Amino acid sequence: MLKQPPSLPIEPFKRLQVNDGLLLTAERWRLAHEYHRKRQNVHYQSLNQAGIVSGLGVCLIPAPDEIAPEHRDQRWLQIQQGVAIDGYGNPIVVPQAIAFRIASPAPLTGAFTIYVTLRYVDPDRLQGYSDRDLVQETFRIDETSTPSSRDEVELCRVQLIPGDVRLLPATDVFYPSANTLDLRHRQLAQARPMQQVCVAQVITEADSHVDETVTYSLQSLLRSLPAQYPIMEGIAIKPINLALTDAVSFPADLLYFTRQQFLTLNASEKQTLQQHVATGATIFVETSLKESEIAELGLIRQQLQSAIDSFVEEPNTAQMQRDVAAELTAVEAALNKQIQDIALTLQAVAQEIGIPVDTAGILGRDHPLRSPFLFAQFPSVEGFPVQLFNWGGLVLSIGSLSQAWGLDEALSLSRETIRTAQEMGINLLHFSWKRRQLTQLQQGAEYTPLTPDP
Repeated sequence: MLKQPPSLPIEPFKRLQVNDGLLLTAERWRLAHEYHRKRQNVHYQSLNQAGIVSGLGVCLIPAPDEIAPEHRDQRWLQIQQGVAIDGYGNPIVVPQAIAFRIASPAPLTGAFTIYVTLRYVDPDRLQGYSDRDLVQETFRIDETSTPSSRDEVELCRVQLIPGDVRLLPATDVFYPSANTLDLRHRQLAQARPMQQVCVAQVITEADSHVDETVTYSLQSLLRSLPAQYPIMEGIAIKPINLALTDAVSFPADLLYFTRQQFLTLNASEKQTLQQHVATGATIFVETSLKESEIAELGLIRQQLQSAIDSFVEEPNTAQMQRDVAAELTAVEAALNKQIQDIALTLQAVAQEIGIPVDTAGILGRDHPLRSPFLFAQFPSVEGFPVQLFNWGGLVLSIGSLSQAWGLDEALSLSRETIRTAQEMGINLLHFSWKRRQLTQLQQGAEYTPLTPDP
Protein backbone atom coordinates (compact mmCIF):
# COMPACT_ATOMS: atom_id res chain seq x y z
CA MET A 1 0.00 0.00 0.00
CA LEU A 2 0.92 3.64 -0.38
CA LYS A 3 0.53 6.52 2.01
CA GLN A 4 0.81 10.27 1.75
CA PRO A 5 3.76 11.75 3.65
CA PRO A 6 2.88 14.44 6.18
CA SER A 7 2.59 17.72 4.32
CA LEU A 8 3.48 21.20 5.48
CA PRO A 9 0.66 23.05 7.24
CA ILE A 10 -1.04 25.45 4.85
CA GLU A 11 -1.49 28.38 7.18
CA PRO A 12 -0.02 31.90 7.25
CA PHE A 13 2.75 32.79 9.66
CA LYS A 14 1.90 35.15 12.50
CA ARG A 15 4.51 37.34 14.13
CA LEU A 16 4.51 39.76 16.99
CA GLN A 17 3.79 43.37 16.00
CA VAL A 18 6.30 45.46 17.97
CA ASN A 19 5.47 49.08 18.88
CA ASP A 20 6.82 51.58 21.39
CA GLY A 21 5.34 50.92 24.79
CA LEU A 22 4.72 47.21 24.12
CA LEU A 23 4.60 45.28 27.38
CA LEU A 24 7.06 42.40 27.04
CA THR A 25 5.71 39.27 28.71
CA ALA A 26 6.97 35.69 28.72
CA GLU A 27 4.19 34.68 26.31
CA ARG A 28 5.02 37.46 23.84
CA TRP A 29 8.72 36.61 24.02
CA ARG A 30 7.86 32.99 23.30
CA LEU A 31 5.69 33.97 20.32
CA ALA A 32 8.47 36.11 18.85
CA HIS A 33 10.98 33.27 18.99
CA GLU A 34 8.48 30.61 17.88
CA TYR A 35 7.88 32.58 14.68
CA HIS A 36 11.55 32.42 13.64
CA ARG A 37 11.81 28.78 14.64
CA LYS A 38 8.80 27.81 12.50
CA ARG A 39 10.17 29.68 9.47
CA GLN A 40 13.50 27.89 9.82
CA ASN A 41 11.84 24.47 10.10
CA VAL A 42 9.52 25.08 7.13
CA HIS A 43 12.45 26.24 5.02
CA TYR A 44 14.39 23.07 5.81
CA GLN A 45 11.42 20.74 5.28
CA SER A 46 10.59 22.34 1.94
CA LEU A 47 14.03 22.08 0.35
CA ASN A 48 15.84 19.31 2.19
CA GLN A 49 15.34 15.80 3.47
CA ALA A 50 16.05 14.56 6.96
CA GLY A 51 19.18 12.68 7.89
CA ILE A 52 22.59 12.71 9.47
CA VAL A 53 24.66 15.87 9.01
CA SER A 54 27.88 14.63 10.59
CA GLY A 55 29.15 12.02 13.03
CA LEU A 56 26.72 9.73 14.87
CA GLY A 57 28.76 6.65 14.05
CA VAL A 58 27.74 3.38 15.69
CA CYS A 59 30.17 0.72 16.93
CA LEU A 60 30.17 -2.24 19.32
CA ILE A 61 31.69 -1.80 22.79
CA PRO A 62 32.06 -3.92 25.94
CA ALA A 63 29.50 -3.28 28.66
CA PRO A 64 30.42 -0.20 30.74
CA ASP A 65 31.98 -0.94 34.13
CA GLU A 66 29.15 0.64 36.11
CA ILE A 67 26.48 -1.63 34.56
CA ALA A 68 24.84 -4.30 36.72
CA PRO A 69 26.15 -7.87 36.15
CA GLU A 70 22.89 -9.11 34.60
CA HIS A 71 23.29 -6.57 31.77
CA ARG A 72 26.99 -7.08 31.13
CA ASP A 73 26.63 -8.87 27.81
CA GLN A 74 27.49 -8.45 24.12
CA ARG A 75 24.52 -6.19 23.36
CA TRP A 76 26.20 -2.80 23.80
CA LEU A 77 26.63 -0.08 21.20
CA GLN A 78 28.29 3.30 21.30
CA ILE A 79 26.52 6.19 19.57
CA GLN A 80 29.19 8.73 18.77
CA GLN A 81 28.72 12.50 18.92
CA GLY A 82 27.27 14.25 15.90
CA VAL A 83 24.43 16.26 14.38
CA ALA A 84 21.24 15.26 12.53
CA ILE A 85 18.06 16.96 11.33
CA ASP A 86 14.67 15.25 11.55
CA GLY A 87 11.75 15.39 9.13
CA TYR A 88 10.26 18.42 10.86
CA GLY A 89 13.43 20.47 10.44
CA ASN A 90 14.57 20.12 14.07
CA PRO A 91 18.36 19.95 14.58
CA ILE A 92 19.44 17.11 16.88
CA VAL A 93 22.83 17.51 18.58
CA VAL A 94 24.51 14.62 20.41
CA PRO A 95 27.40 16.37 22.24
CA GLN A 96 29.24 13.27 23.43
CA ALA A 97 29.40 9.52 22.87
CA ILE A 98 26.62 7.49 24.53
CA ALA A 99 26.49 3.80 25.44
CA PHE A 100 23.27 2.05 24.43
CA ARG A 101 22.11 -1.53 25.02
CA ILE A 102 19.95 -3.53 22.59
CA ALA A 103 17.23 -4.86 24.88
CA SER A 104 14.95 -6.78 22.49
CA PRO A 105 14.74 -10.53 23.14
CA ALA A 106 15.65 -12.96 20.38
CA PRO A 107 12.65 -14.27 18.41
CA LEU A 108 11.52 -17.83 19.02
CA THR A 109 11.37 -18.51 15.28
CA GLY A 110 12.38 -16.72 12.11
CA ALA A 111 14.22 -13.40 12.04
CA PHE A 112 13.32 -10.08 13.64
CA THR A 113 14.76 -6.65 12.76
CA ILE A 114 15.16 -3.88 15.32
CA TYR A 115 15.94 -0.24 14.50
CA VAL A 116 18.03 2.16 16.59
CA THR A 117 16.79 5.71 16.00
CA LEU A 118 17.47 9.24 17.19
CA ARG A 119 14.61 11.59 18.12
CA TYR A 120 14.48 15.32 18.93
CA VAL A 121 13.09 16.25 22.36
CA ASP A 122 11.64 19.71 22.97
CA PRO A 123 12.60 20.82 26.49
CA ASP A 124 9.35 22.79 26.78
CA ARG A 125 7.56 19.44 26.98
CA LEU A 126 9.74 18.06 29.76
CA GLN A 127 8.82 18.34 33.41
CA GLY A 128 11.08 20.24 35.75
CA TYR A 129 12.35 22.75 33.17
CA SER A 130 9.80 25.53 33.65
CA ASP A 131 11.72 27.25 36.47
CA ARG A 132 15.01 27.56 34.57
CA ASP A 133 16.31 30.59 32.72
CA LEU A 134 18.26 28.49 30.21
CA VAL A 135 17.16 25.10 28.90
CA GLN A 136 18.99 22.75 26.55
CA GLU A 137 17.32 21.08 23.58
CA THR A 138 17.94 17.38 23.87
CA PHE A 139 17.28 14.03 22.22
CA ARG A 140 16.28 10.44 22.83
CA ILE A 141 17.67 7.18 21.46
CA ASP A 142 15.00 4.54 20.80
CA GLU A 143 14.95 0.88 19.88
CA THR A 144 11.90 0.07 17.77
CA SER A 145 10.49 -2.76 15.68
CA THR A 146 9.44 -0.48 12.80
CA PRO A 147 11.46 1.71 10.38
CA SER A 148 12.04 5.31 11.38
CA SER A 149 9.15 7.76 11.14
CA ARG A 150 9.28 11.41 10.13
CA ASP A 151 10.47 12.56 13.58
CA GLU A 152 13.21 9.92 13.80
CA VAL A 153 16.63 9.47 12.19
CA GLU A 154 17.87 5.89 11.78
CA LEU A 155 21.33 5.17 13.19
CA CYS A 156 21.52 1.42 12.52
CA ARG A 157 19.49 -1.75 12.44
CA VAL A 158 20.16 -5.31 13.58
CA GLN A 159 18.52 -8.55 12.51
CA LEU A 160 18.02 -10.91 15.44
CA ILE A 161 17.59 -14.68 15.11
CA PRO A 162 16.65 -17.37 17.68
CA GLY A 163 19.29 -18.09 20.31
CA ASP A 164 21.61 -16.02 22.47
CA VAL A 165 22.00 -12.47 21.13
CA ARG A 166 25.68 -11.58 20.84
CA LEU A 167 26.36 -8.66 18.58
CA LEU A 168 29.39 -8.81 16.30
CA PRO A 169 30.93 -6.49 13.70
CA ALA A 170 29.81 -7.32 10.17
CA THR A 171 32.43 -9.28 8.23
CA ASP A 172 31.17 -7.65 5.03
CA VAL A 173 29.58 -4.23 5.65
CA PHE A 174 27.67 -4.47 2.34
CA TYR A 175 26.10 -7.82 3.32
CA PRO A 176 25.68 -7.87 7.12
CA SER A 177 24.48 -11.14 8.61
CA ALA A 178 22.23 -11.75 11.61
CA ASN A 179 23.34 -10.23 14.95
CA THR A 180 25.66 -7.77 13.21
CA LEU A 181 25.34 -4.02 12.70
CA ASP A 182 23.57 -3.00 9.51
CA LEU A 183 24.58 0.59 8.67
CA ARG A 184 23.49 0.58 5.03
CA HIS A 185 20.23 2.45 5.55
CA ARG A 186 21.53 5.55 7.31
CA GLN A 187 20.24 8.61 5.46
CA LEU A 188 22.36 11.71 5.04
CA ALA A 189 20.79 15.17 5.23
CA GLN A 190 20.76 16.58 1.71
CA ALA A 191 18.72 18.51 -0.83
CA ARG A 192 15.25 17.04 -1.27
CA PRO A 193 14.30 15.59 -4.67
CA MET A 194 11.56 17.86 -5.98
CA GLN A 195 9.99 15.22 -8.23
CA GLN A 196 8.79 11.83 -7.04
CA VAL A 197 7.71 9.20 -9.55
CA CYS A 198 6.08 5.83 -8.79
CA VAL A 199 6.68 2.97 -11.21
CA ALA A 200 4.93 -0.39 -11.35
CA GLN A 201 5.13 -3.54 -13.40
CA VAL A 202 1.70 -4.89 -14.40
CA ILE A 203 0.37 -8.41 -13.93
CA THR A 204 -2.61 -9.50 -16.02
CA GLU A 205 -4.88 -12.52 -15.75
CA ALA A 206 -3.00 -14.16 -18.62
CA ASP A 207 0.36 -13.97 -16.81
CA SER A 208 1.67 -17.06 -15.06
CA HIS A 209 4.42 -15.24 -13.14
CA VAL A 210 6.16 -11.93 -12.63
CA ASP A 211 8.96 -11.31 -15.13
CA GLU A 212 11.99 -10.84 -12.86
CA THR A 213 14.02 -9.45 -15.77
CA VAL A 214 11.61 -6.53 -16.09
CA THR A 215 11.63 -6.06 -12.30
CA TYR A 216 15.42 -5.82 -12.32
CA SER A 217 15.39 -3.38 -15.26
CA LEU A 218 12.92 -1.02 -13.57
CA GLN A 219 14.85 -1.11 -10.30
CA SER A 220 18.11 -0.44 -12.15
CA LEU A 221 16.61 2.62 -13.83
CA LEU A 222 15.40 4.00 -10.49
CA ARG A 223 18.81 3.36 -8.90
CA SER A 224 20.43 5.53 -11.58
CA LEU A 225 18.43 8.61 -10.55
CA PRO A 226 20.58 9.87 -7.61
CA ALA A 227 23.67 10.02 -9.83
CA GLN A 228 22.13 11.15 -13.11
CA TYR A 229 19.03 13.15 -12.14
CA PRO A 230 19.03 13.83 -8.38
CA ILE A 231 16.07 16.22 -8.62
CA MET A 232 13.87 13.12 -9.05
CA GLU A 233 13.22 10.27 -6.64
CA GLY A 234 11.93 6.96 -7.98
CA ILE A 235 9.75 4.50 -6.09
CA ALA A 236 9.13 0.98 -7.34
CA ILE A 237 5.69 -0.25 -6.30
CA LYS A 238 5.20 -3.99 -6.04
CA PRO A 239 3.73 -5.48 -9.25
CA ILE A 240 0.13 -4.40 -9.80
CA ASN A 241 -2.48 -7.04 -10.51
CA LEU A 242 -5.12 -5.20 -12.53
CA ALA A 243 -7.77 -7.70 -11.46
CA LEU A 244 -7.27 -6.88 -7.78
CA THR A 245 -6.28 -3.21 -7.56
CA ASP A 246 -7.52 0.17 -8.67
CA ALA A 247 -5.99 3.58 -9.33
CA VAL A 248 -6.79 4.79 -5.81
CA SER A 249 -5.02 1.95 -4.01
CA PHE A 250 -1.98 1.97 -6.29
CA PRO A 251 -1.65 5.40 -7.95
CA ALA A 252 1.41 4.73 -10.08
CA ASP A 253 2.79 7.35 -12.46
CA LEU A 254 4.18 4.79 -14.93
CA LEU A 255 2.75 1.33 -15.68
CA TYR A 256 4.95 -1.11 -17.61
CA PHE A 257 3.43 -3.57 -20.13
CA THR A 258 4.80 -5.86 -22.75
CA ARG A 259 2.96 -5.63 -26.06
CA GLN A 260 1.55 -9.12 -25.55
CA GLN A 261 0.17 -8.15 -22.13
CA PHE A 262 -1.44 -5.02 -23.49
CA LEU A 263 -3.13 -6.81 -26.40
CA THR A 264 -4.59 -9.59 -24.20
CA LEU A 265 -6.24 -7.40 -21.53
CA ASN A 266 -9.74 -8.55 -20.59
CA ALA A 267 -12.73 -6.23 -20.10
CA SER A 268 -12.26 -5.88 -16.34
CA GLU A 269 -8.56 -5.10 -16.70
CA LYS A 270 -9.28 -2.48 -19.36
CA GLN A 271 -11.78 -0.82 -17.05
CA THR A 272 -9.24 -0.68 -14.21
CA LEU A 273 -6.57 0.65 -16.57
CA GLN A 274 -8.98 3.34 -17.72
CA GLN A 275 -9.13 4.56 -14.10
CA HIS A 276 -5.34 4.79 -13.99
CA VAL A 277 -5.20 6.76 -17.24
CA ALA A 278 -7.93 9.13 -16.07
CA THR A 279 -5.89 10.04 -12.98
CA GLY A 280 -2.84 10.85 -15.09
CA ALA A 281 -0.94 7.56 -15.23
CA THR A 282 1.23 6.81 -18.27
CA ILE A 283 1.24 3.37 -19.90
CA PHE A 284 4.57 2.21 -21.28
CA VAL A 285 4.26 -0.64 -23.78
CA GLU A 286 7.46 -2.30 -24.93
CA THR A 287 7.79 -4.46 -28.04
CA SER A 288 10.68 -6.86 -28.33
CA LEU A 289 12.37 -6.96 -31.73
CA LYS A 290 11.92 -10.73 -31.66
CA GLU A 291 8.18 -10.18 -32.11
CA SER A 292 8.52 -8.81 -35.65
CA GLU A 293 10.67 -8.55 -38.75
CA ILE A 294 11.96 -5.17 -37.65
CA ALA A 295 15.24 -6.52 -36.31
CA GLU A 296 16.18 -8.05 -39.66
CA LEU A 297 15.13 -4.95 -41.60
CA GLY A 298 17.01 -2.74 -39.17
CA LEU A 299 20.17 -4.78 -39.64
CA ILE A 300 19.88 -4.56 -43.41
CA ARG A 301 19.37 -0.79 -43.17
CA GLN A 302 22.51 -0.45 -41.06
CA GLN A 303 24.54 -2.48 -43.54
CA LEU A 304 23.29 -0.44 -46.49
CA GLN A 305 23.96 2.85 -44.71
CA SER A 306 27.48 1.70 -43.83
CA ALA A 307 28.05 0.76 -47.47
CA ILE A 308 26.94 4.21 -48.63
CA ASP A 309 29.17 5.91 -46.09
CA SER A 310 32.17 3.87 -47.24
CA PHE A 311 31.84 4.73 -50.93
CA VAL A 312 34.55 6.94 -52.42
CA GLU A 313 33.42 9.59 -54.88
CA GLU A 314 34.56 8.03 -58.16
CA PRO A 315 32.85 7.82 -61.57
CA ASN A 316 32.89 4.02 -61.66
CA THR A 317 31.02 3.76 -58.33
CA ALA A 318 28.24 6.26 -59.06
CA GLN A 319 25.78 3.66 -60.39
CA MET A 320 26.53 1.34 -57.48
CA GLN A 321 25.83 4.13 -55.02
CA ARG A 322 22.49 4.87 -56.70
CA ASP A 323 21.52 1.18 -56.55
CA VAL A 324 22.40 0.91 -52.85
CA ALA A 325 20.58 4.17 -52.09
CA ALA A 326 17.47 2.89 -53.88
CA GLU A 327 17.63 -0.36 -51.91
CA LEU A 328 18.04 1.61 -48.67
CA THR A 329 14.93 3.65 -49.53
CA ALA A 330 12.94 0.46 -50.10
CA VAL A 331 14.14 -1.08 -46.82
CA GLU A 332 13.28 2.08 -44.89
CA ALA A 333 9.80 2.08 -46.41
CA ALA A 334 9.29 -1.56 -45.37
CA LEU A 335 10.66 -0.78 -41.92
CA ASN A 336 8.31 2.18 -41.45
CA LYS A 337 5.37 0.02 -42.53
CA GLN A 338 6.29 -2.62 -39.95
CA ILE A 339 6.48 0.05 -37.26
CA GLN A 340 3.12 1.54 -38.22
CA ASP A 341 1.52 -1.92 -38.31
CA ILE A 342 2.65 -2.51 -34.72
CA ALA A 343 1.25 0.85 -33.65
CA LEU A 344 -2.08 0.06 -35.32
CA THR A 345 -2.42 -3.21 -33.38
CA LEU A 346 -2.55 -1.16 -30.16
CA GLN A 347 -5.14 1.28 -31.43
CA ALA A 348 -8.31 -0.65 -30.51
CA VAL A 349 -7.19 -1.43 -26.95
CA ALA A 350 -5.92 2.11 -26.42
CA GLN A 351 -9.24 3.65 -27.44
CA GLU A 352 -11.12 1.28 -25.10
CA ILE A 353 -9.17 2.64 -22.14
CA GLY A 354 -9.70 6.27 -23.13
CA ILE A 355 -6.58 6.97 -25.21
CA PRO A 356 -7.39 8.11 -28.77
CA VAL A 357 -4.79 6.89 -31.28
CA ASP A 358 -5.70 9.26 -34.08
CA THR A 359 -2.23 10.50 -35.07
CA ALA A 360 1.01 8.94 -36.18
CA GLY A 361 2.39 9.31 -32.66
CA ILE A 362 5.76 10.53 -33.95
CA LEU A 363 7.76 12.60 -31.47
CA GLY A 364 8.49 16.07 -32.78
CA ARG A 365 11.57 18.10 -31.91
CA ASP A 366 9.89 19.77 -28.93
CA HIS A 367 8.12 16.69 -27.59
CA PRO A 368 8.56 16.35 -23.78
CA LEU A 369 9.95 12.82 -24.17
CA ARG A 370 13.04 14.33 -25.79
CA SER A 371 14.02 16.10 -22.57
CA PRO A 372 15.45 16.78 -19.96
CA PHE A 373 18.21 14.72 -21.62
CA LEU A 374 18.19 15.87 -25.24
CA PHE A 375 17.76 13.14 -27.84
CA ALA A 376 17.66 13.54 -31.61
CA GLN A 377 18.30 9.86 -32.39
CA PHE A 378 17.06 7.46 -29.72
CA PRO A 379 19.40 4.89 -28.10
CA SER A 380 20.39 1.72 -29.92
CA VAL A 381 19.92 -1.64 -28.19
CA GLU A 382 21.06 -4.88 -29.80
CA GLY A 383 22.34 -2.83 -32.72
CA PHE A 384 18.89 -1.39 -33.46
CA PRO A 385 17.79 2.20 -32.70
CA VAL A 386 14.75 2.16 -30.43
CA GLN A 387 11.63 3.73 -31.92
CA LEU A 388 9.34 5.69 -29.56
CA PHE A 389 5.74 6.79 -30.18
CA ASN A 390 3.31 8.65 -27.95
CA TRP A 391 -0.45 9.06 -27.87
CA GLY A 392 -1.50 10.95 -24.75
CA GLY A 393 -1.05 8.52 -21.85
CA LEU A 394 0.42 5.75 -24.01
CA VAL A 395 4.10 5.47 -24.87
CA LEU A 396 5.17 2.69 -27.25
CA SER A 397 8.74 1.49 -27.51
CA ILE A 398 9.68 -0.67 -30.48
CA GLY A 399 12.88 -2.22 -29.28
CA SER A 400 13.78 -3.40 -25.76
CA LEU A 401 14.81 -0.09 -24.22
CA SER A 402 14.47 -1.51 -20.70
CA GLN A 403 16.94 -4.27 -21.50
CA ALA A 404 19.77 -1.71 -21.34
CA TRP A 405 18.70 -0.04 -18.07
CA GLY A 406 20.81 -2.50 -16.08
CA LEU A 407 23.67 -4.94 -16.49
CA ASP A 408 23.03 -7.96 -18.68
CA GLU A 409 24.11 -11.35 -17.34
CA ALA A 410 26.92 -11.62 -19.89
CA LEU A 411 28.13 -8.11 -18.95
CA SER A 412 28.35 -7.32 -22.66
CA LEU A 413 26.54 -3.95 -22.77
CA SER A 414 28.84 -0.98 -23.13
CA ARG A 415 28.81 1.89 -20.67
CA GLU A 416 27.63 4.22 -23.44
CA THR A 417 24.67 1.95 -24.26
CA ILE A 418 23.61 1.69 -20.61
CA ARG A 419 24.02 5.40 -19.94
CA THR A 420 22.08 6.56 -23.00
CA ALA A 421 19.30 4.01 -22.35
CA GLN A 422 19.05 5.19 -18.74
CA GLU A 423 18.91 8.83 -19.83
CA MET A 424 16.06 7.98 -22.18
CA GLY A 425 14.41 6.09 -19.33
CA ILE A 426 14.71 9.17 -17.12
CA ASN A 427 13.02 11.19 -19.86
CA LEU A 428 10.19 8.65 -19.71
CA LEU A 429 9.97 8.97 -15.92
CA HIS A 430 9.97 12.77 -16.16
CA PHE A 431 7.22 12.65 -18.80
CA SER A 432 5.11 10.35 -16.58
CA TRP A 433 5.62 12.50 -13.49
CA LYS A 434 4.77 15.72 -15.33
CA ARG A 435 1.70 14.25 -17.01
CA ARG A 436 0.28 13.02 -13.72
CA GLN A 437 1.04 16.32 -11.98
CA LEU A 438 -0.66 18.42 -14.67
CA THR A 439 -3.64 16.05 -14.85
CA GLN A 440 -4.15 16.23 -11.10
CA LEU A 441 -3.92 20.02 -11.13
CA GLN A 442 -6.39 20.23 -14.00
CA GLN A 443 -8.84 18.04 -12.09
CA GLY A 444 -8.62 20.36 -9.09
CA ALA A 445 -6.76 17.84 -6.93
CA GLU A 446 -3.63 18.71 -5.00
CA TYR A 447 -0.74 16.69 -6.42
CA THR A 448 1.01 15.00 -3.49
CA PRO A 449 3.91 12.57 -3.95
CA LEU A 450 3.28 9.13 -2.50
CA THR A 451 5.65 6.83 -0.64
CA PRO A 452 5.38 3.09 0.05
CA ASP A 453 4.49 1.92 3.52
CA PRO A 454 7.50 0.51 5.43
